[in-house]
Amino acid sequence: MTLIDLNKENIASYVKSRVDFFDQGADLSVYEIGESGEGSADGDGFINFIYRVWDDKTGHSVIVKQAKSHAKYFSEKQTNFVQERNEMEASLMRLRASITPEYIPKLYDCDPVNHIFICEDCGRLGISRFEFNKGKIFPKMPIQVADFLAKNNFYTSELYLEPDVHQRLEARYIDPEMRKVFQCGLFLHDESWVVDEDGGKGKDEDPERAAFAEKPWESRAFRTEMLKLRHIHMAKPECLVHGDLHTSNVMADENDAKIIDMEYTYMGPFSSDSGYFLANYLFQYVRWFYIHDFDQAKCAEMQAYMISSIKAFIMSYRAIFADCFDKDARFTYEGRYEYLDYLLDTWFTEVCGLIGTAIMMRVGHLVPLPDIDSIEDRGERTEACNILIMIAEHLIMNRENIADVDDLIDRITGITKAARTISR
Repeated sequence: MTLIDLNKENIASYVKSRVDFFDQGADLSVYEIGESGEGSADGDGFINFIYRVWDDKTGHSVIVKQAKSHAKYFSEKQTNFVQERNEMEASLMRLRASITPEYIPKLYDCDPVNHIFICEDCGRLGISRFEFNKGKIFPKMPIQVADFLAKNNFYTSELYLEPDVHQRLEARYIDPEMRKVFQCGLFLHDESWVVDEDGGKGKDEDPERAAFAEKPWESRAFRTEMLKLRHIHMAKPECLVHGDLHTSNVMADENDAKIIDMEYTYMGPFSSDSGYFLANYLFQYVRWFYIHDFDQAKCAEMQAYMISSIKAFIMSYRAIFADCFDKDARFTYEGRYEYLDYLLDTWFTEVCGLIGTAIMMRVGHLVPLPDIDSIEDRGERTEACNILIMIAEHLIMNRENIADVDDLIDRITGITKAARTISR
């Protein structure tokens, strides 16, 4: 049982008792992440109770995160999460910092009794999802995230670790309660865990959007491919995956990037995070066809940036993973470049399909999606969702026939152009 239930009234004294960043007499300010409302630019705030604590006089600040038994966005009836996930996340921050320290916030304190940890405040960086919504471009970010993933994937895999170490790592981070969210939400239709108290999928459900999202599920072939992808997701413990790597969990500016929120980590396929992450660039790519607060040139620039970022990520991941393999593959795999080619080709095929499943989850299940929800006109918002569902269905059904990244991009842009031409 949690001994301390953090809130804005008691958090200042708690932080002073745990870290020496602040004077005991300091008058600290506290802000709860996401308190400015759904879609606020400081984070989605769906799951966790997170606070920014700072001292105006010194400029010192920290982030405090507490895990509770229920998700912040959902009621206690809807979710029952393991509170120990914060202790696990803190251990993962330490582990990943040993591989790619430049991308991990510094961890200052972990309190396993109260399911709390205190870490670096990366507020100098923006939540990339909301920065994209403002028209910001971070050219280095897709390469930085590819670097983070490729290195963490390789160095927590059996390509580098001895088999017994790899198996102990899998056992340590099995995390069945948290991964269930994605095992159901990404791949299953009739067992969606996201429901409101009346049993529906959302109070503001758009019936046209809902009907279009339902359409692919009428096909037995589509359901079969989703089950195949679910099997990959569940049955390939290749490496430690982040588990929830979307653009609200990447903080960035023009030069730096930090990866946050690792509580869903478990052993999964190399492709898992890559597919889920790249879907977010597609949300933004489609979004910028329907934004009218910027001129056409800016919208075209954002569309081009999102597409080029997909290519940059895929090319960078392959190159960085191959470099790690070349330098550090253990004896069993040393010099086995044909096997490396097989792994990377399989990774790409799976990524194409998992991009589709991520779209189906975020668009089809009608959970909040600030990229698309910020399109003001309801008809245009529905059209954007329809295009994304069309792309998702195509990638899921045709993933094994997509030759390379240029073919992937051609299919995405072709589907988008055709759908927009028909609608007009």
